[in-house]
Amino acid sequence: MTPDPSSVQALLARHYFYLAMFVSIGALQIAVSVGGHRGWWLLPGKMLTRSAGVVLIITGVVLFLLQPLWLEGPWAAGSVGSDSSAREWGRAQWGDLGAARNINDIDGGLAGAGQATWFPLSAIVAGLLSLAAATVNRRFFPDRMRTESAGAGAGDADGLSTLDAASYPTALRVSWSALRRDLKRDAAALLASSPRWSFSAFIWRRFSR
Repeated sequence: MTPDPSSVQALLARHYFYLAMFVSIGALQIAVSVGGHRGWWLLPGKMLTRSAGVVLIITGVVLFLLQPLWLEGPWAAGSVGSDSSAREWGRAQWGDLGAARNINDIDGGLAGAGQATWFPLSAIVAGLLSLAAATVNRRFFPDRMRTESAGAGAGDADGLSTLDAASYPTALRVSWSALRRDLKRDAAALLASSPRWSFSAFIWRRFSR
């Protein structure tokens, strides 16, 4: 039976999303473990987080390549060839794995526009999952996370560096307070430096008393 292109596209899009999400989480965990940004750590420990990142990348790639062996799709044994429109639905054989996912987008393969949508979505999900896991780690493993801290508190940093020593909710609260403080300071400095005849200078003199 020749598979419906829409069914093929839905299957490949789902598999590609999982691949990109696993690889994104893995790459992010390696990067934040090296940088010491504990507010992103998937596990409570630098080497644990880095190892998890490597395992996630390998797992995502291996699962994506080997799934046709046990999941049915447009790669039935003997139907994988140069013409992707002639494929049949079923499980693949080892010899077909190299070309199992090489499907023309006309026949249901994942087009460039689809990849441009699914990849950033998977990266966003990877970031959110990492932040959520790090928040849980700090809640249930506070001593482990604190002993590996760089020593500075969340109040001594701003922006992404706040995540070196705090969970995401704490970092968000600190960054928001810093943003409000900086906006008020910068606005006051701008108004104070305005010419005396300007409307902004009038506002400043009126409300700064």
